[in-house]
Amino acid sequence: MAPSTARISRPNNGAILIGFACLSALGLWFMRISIAMNDVPLGYMDTVQSGVMPNGMRLKKYFTGIPLLDEGLSFLVAAFLYGPTGWNEPFYWLQVHFLVQLTALIAVMTVEACRERNQGSWLKYIAVFAFLYQNIGGAFIVPIWCLLLHSVSGPKSYFATGRAVPLPYARAILPSTMLLYVVPTIALFLPSISLSTLQSLLAFWQMAPILVNIPLWFASYFVSTASSTTSKSRNGDLSHLKLLYAVVFVLCVAVHWFTIYGISTSADPTVSYASVFVPSTYTWNKSQDWGLLYIFQWDWIICGLTNVLPAWIAVCDVQRLTHGAATVEHLLEGFIVISTITLGGGPGAALAAVWFWREQKLAGIEGRLGQKKEQ
Repeated sequence: MAPSTARISRPNNGAILIGFACLSALGLWFMRISIAMNDVPLGYMDTVQSGVMPNGMRLKKYFTGIPLLDEGLSFLVAAFLYGPTGWNEPFYWLQVHFLVQLTALIAVMTVEACRERNQGSWLKYIAVFAFLYQNIGGAFIVPIWCLLLHSVSGPKSYFATGRAVPLPYARAILPSTMLLYVVPTIALFLPSISLSTLQSLLAFWQMAPILVNIPLWFASYFVSTASSTTSKSRNGDLSHLKLLYAVVFVLCVAVHWFTIYGISTSADPTVSYASVFVPSTYTWNKSQDWGLLYIFQWDWIICGLTNVLPAWIAVCDVQRLTHGAATVEHLLEGFIVISTITLGGGPGAALAAVWFWREQKLAGIEGRLGQKKEQ
């Protein structure tokens, strides 16, 4: 007698969940605990309380008129300011790469929040996750999201039904992501904007990942409560989702090579691939900006891993569901392909590319598993 579909789970899924929990703990350690123990960034709390940056520039204190919110925004603006202003050029190149590549993760998290089979899980509360990772840190929060995703997707039965994203959502995700996240992000790095305007943009940007959800809330009124039953209607979202992944892939590759070119041609002696991407305790207490850079570097390392690891697991899932098991050859093949895309386009490009490929495969897998269930 064949084993129940519901009992056939992803191999070693417990170890995968523990791995994401460890990544979250590392994020908390490097972004919050270790820096507090070593008084890094240097003099940051004094800067926020006084409202004056070390170079004498005054921080804006009023953005919304809501004192508690404005206090939090001023705290975050001070942390982000060194990159877009170019006061610290390694910081500039890290933020260009990190913040734009983050588009892939935001897009995928939004898709998974809207997917029919995830409506009974915490994955659908994407605005809550966005609020938390913007305020606490992506390196701590995003691995928790990955843990939840791989927890609910562990059983084989997860892939048997509910792959589709309702069409109103599928159509809205791309314009919402581009207009409410990508455009504000690129605007941060436009030259010749005043420091006052930049601070206002940075304050707005802190809410951008949350604002991406607003068009989806409106789209929810057009989502039918009835499930799609025909293959054509069930897969009508595919073209919209694949376009989303393709656009995000091109964006990530473009910013990846723009960053490589910028670092390679920079005349600033402090700029190198190591100074931009590798956290160093030798420089973290050099000055306030280098301490903040250290925090952002760890944030991007762990967020980058939460792009690459789910992509690799997704490839293995498809191989397992298609061939009955993911062989060592499949594992190595997936690792080599994802590593190549990451090197050539960044972690965001790897995630977008795999989700582009995966979406069509999941539609076919769902059809086959659904037929077996009916037999």
